[in-house]
Amino acid sequence: MEMSSPIPWQPAAPGRERRLATAGVLLALVVAAFETTVVTTAMPTLTAELDGRELYAWVFTGFLLASTLGVLLGGRLSDRLGRRGTFVAGMGLFLVGSVLCGFSTSVPMLVGFRVLQGLGAGAVQPTTLTISSDLYTLEERAAIQSVFTGAWGLASVVGPVLGGLLTEHLGWRSVFWVNVPVGLLAVVMLRRSYRDPPRKEARRLDLAGPALGALAVTLVLLDLEPGALPVPALLGIAVAAGLVALAFVRRERRSTDPLIPPTVLRDRTVRAGLLGGFVAGGVLYTLSAYVPLWMISHRGNTSLGAGVALVPLLTGWAVGSSFGVKLLLRGGLRASAGLGFLVAGAGAALFGLGLWHGAGDGWLYASLGLLGIGLGPAASTCIIAPQARVPWEQRGAITSAVYACRMLGGSLAIALVNLLAGSEPRQVLLVVAIATAGALGIERLAPGPDAGERASLATPVLE
Repeated sequence: MEMSSPIPWQPAAPGRERRLATAGVLLALVVAAFETTVVTTAMPTLTAELDGRELYAWVFTGFLLASTLGVLLGGRLSDRLGRRGTFVAGMGLFLVGSVLCGFSTSVPMLVGFRVLQGLGAGAVQPTTLTISSDLYTLEERAAIQSVFTGAWGLASVVGPVLGGLLTEHLGWRSVFWVNVPVGLLAVVMLRRSYRDPPRKEARRLDLAGPALGALAVTLVLLDLEPGALPVPALLGIAVAAGLVALAFVRRERRSTDPLIPPTVLRDRTVRAGLLGGFVAGGVLYTLSAYVPLWMISHRGNTSLGAGVALVPLLTGWAVGSSFGVKLLLRGGLRASAGLGFLVAGAGAALFGLGLWHGAGDGWLYASLGLLGIGLGPAASTCIIAPQARVPWEQRGAITSAVYACRMLGGSLAIALVNLLAGSEPRQVLLVVAIATAGALGIERLAPGPDAGERASLATPVLE
């Protein structure tokens, strides 16, 4: 890859100021990683105590759906209104939602507060990645990637264990409050060290497109929720979802400020990255939500034991992400993402076989580790490759788009897995099918693994 065009302003002075801004970004990544994993080990205990097991999936889908909307809006707001302001507002919303989640007295109340939490988390995620790209050149980001990956991986690994310990010793409410001091410290650090880029010319912010997209996904998820409504109502919702989706497409075609510019969508690497983000979200969020439940219901593990089961998955993710860029540069997305999804599918299949045939914990942990090793490079390079194909000023938009696809994939996959409730073999088989379909899709969609693709990663679609 070649270095992108120079940044026209200095977001943080080299030395102490940039280190402080970097620390704030790292803490924000820790908060995001904790939220993905620390809550999952508390969910079986939480839903049992509040008598809301039938809404188990909605605790996750509500958060992911709201995060999708937050991601779609966060990228635009950070470009138009400033990165720092968007980060602070998003983190504030996330922390308020976290506190309220801990005071929930019913699962429906918890779902509502998780929506608030998800809106804030969604705004923070793409803004954090945009800030990190402001702080470092492409060469510097290649060197510091191991630091970011290590911080994310460590937080992800510690999250399930900490969630199990907090649930057993302090109660499930504490898993929502543990993020508050870390998030506040991240805000203080970033406000004292990072400066927003120069404001661009005033442009009308289109909110109708993201709203229509979020409504269409909400209707689809409601339609997939088993037993939520009678059959006639479900048919009506399916029709409404199709109409709203059509309105969303027409709106985006007419919009002067679409979510993704059509010229960018014509690029094969970008399209492959969006597909990879969708598949990665479907696999990662489904496993994060259901592996603890499978371990408790099928093997009788405690909350702590269920949390430990996620450690090899997330450790494999961190290890795989660390060499994902090298695979991308040597073999393109077909090697980093296509092969990665195949390895992830194999790991999921081995996990399912071990679960059904009563294999020991060593087999299950090894299969989850293999799954993570495949999923890590696939998910990370499906963001990095599209970022390299657009100019600097559109990097935030494409990052938001890939993140939105990841959230949408997670929401839909969890709803589909929940639709198969009571059949663990078919639930695991669905995860295998999603990963395999992602590998085949990347193979067909991504450019070939030759010097031409490697050169294209250094040449933005739009100049």
